[in-house]
Amino acid sequence: MVRRGWWALVFAAAASTTVAVAQRTETMRAPGGVSVSGIVFDSLGRAPLADAIVQLVNADSLSNAASTSVSDSLGRFAFDGVRPGRYLLGFLHPMLDSLGIEPKPREVIVDGSISMRVDLAIPSPRALRLALCGAAAVADSEAVVIGFARRASDRMAVDSAVVTAQWIEMVLETGRVTRSTARRAVATQETGWFAICGAPSGGTVLLTAAHGTDSTEALELEVPASGYLRRDLYFGTARTVSGDTASLPGDSLSLARVPRLTGDGRLTGTVVAANGDRPLPGARVSIMNGPQTRADARGAWTLTGVPTGTRTLDVRAVAHYPVTMPVDVVEGSAPVRVSMLTLQSVLDTVRITAARKGNANLLDFLRRKRTSGAGRFLTSDDVASRNPVYTTDLFRSIPGMFFARDQNGDEVLVQRSNTFSSPNCRVSVYMNGMSLRGMTANDINGYVRPNDVIGIEVYSAAGAPPQFSEQNGCGSVVIWSR
Repeated sequence: MVRRGWWALVFAAAASTTVAVAQRTETMRAPGGVSVSGIVFDSLGRAPLADAIVQLVNADSLSNAASTSVSDSLGRFAFDGVRPGRYLLGFLHPMLDSLGIEPKPREVIVDGSISMRVDLAIPSPRALRLALCGAAAVADSEAVVIGFARRASDRMAVDSAVVTAQWIEMVLETGRVTRSTARRAVATQETGWFAICGAPSGGTVLLTAAHGTDSTEALELEVPASGYLRRDLYFGTARTVSGDTASLPGDSLSLARVPRLTGDGRLTGTVVAANGDRPLPGARVSIMNGPQTRADARGAWTLTGVPTGTRTLDVRAVAHYPVTMPVDVVEGSAPVRVSMLTLQSVLDTVRITAARKGNANLLDFLRRKRTSGAGRFLTSDDVASRNPVYTTDLFRSIPGMFFARDQNGDEVLVQRSNTFSSPNCRVSVYMNGMSLRGMTANDINGYVRPNDVIGIEVYSAAGAPPQFSEQNGCGSVVIWSR
């Protein structure tokens, strides 16, 4: 743990003072003194901060030992018997080290006539952006991504690793929208700490780190609207075994062969329904391109032979919306709890949104059909003339599109590559304008019936409108329904 600045000196001076966590407060018991109390608040988590080491030191005699109090579960601290004088009040907490900041202590003037209330806080997201990125990065549309790069084997910091974040930017200029990929890269400090400024608030970033020949898995992360995201990255180890993919009968093409990853890690957890915390037995749990298993009757699962480091967990259950989330496969990692929404609840949200904007969506669809030369379009009349049994049947006759089985054995919609050097890739699926990541053929059919389809748009990666572009470099399918 590295501490900087004058507060480190204060902490060192107080090192000889014993902190009894069970007895939440140590006090100076001076006759005639008053009480100095308050609350330590976590402005990022919007909750009181427990177990903060709060220190009160005489500003005119910093060499004297500081008085120490440890905040309780409600963030409360107190010093009794404080004599008149000028003091400095501050606190230490692991979160401050994780943020890479050192808040300035507060000056407290005690006149000895009345008890004082002085609150302390971890900076708000806006203040944090200002401290880390400067005044130019305080705009509500910008965010900061911070964390530590560590080795999974011993959790030691990785110095000088290059952490990269990239995201899609859309710019409106001269009546048209242009799409570009923004990229920011920073080097970690000696402690492994990094901060990337300028990320999009409420957007999606692709985060990865590299150090020499080692690299972490690329994580697709949602940045909160608050403008602050904390994510550590662990460098791990993995062994590669041959990967098997299978195309559908009668189709000579398949997804690119993906190597399977294995390792010495272990991960446990549970899968429950978001509504009522009901266990979801039989849910399939897997590490992306790695081992997989099924949840038992209690929704519990264990993955063995997992490559260590930061990985992506993929969870699927019948009639539930798929979940992908980052996990850290390290020794002693806590069990992972996955809460899944039903397809119906997600679909109802999409339908409510579409009901409000249905006319506008249909007009936009017809406008793109009329003016765009980049995509393929199916109207409700086209759907009716094809008389499909399932919605996915509509894509089987579209040039460049076919269904193949992924490494988990699920049917997925694939776009045929135009070159021999690049692989076929899995398209992104949108329903009424909302991205539905990881959709299989069964998922699409569960979302919408053929007679509810009012329009379909099919794009290559280069021709997709900015609002239907993903970072995977593949094409997009947009389905509009009643």
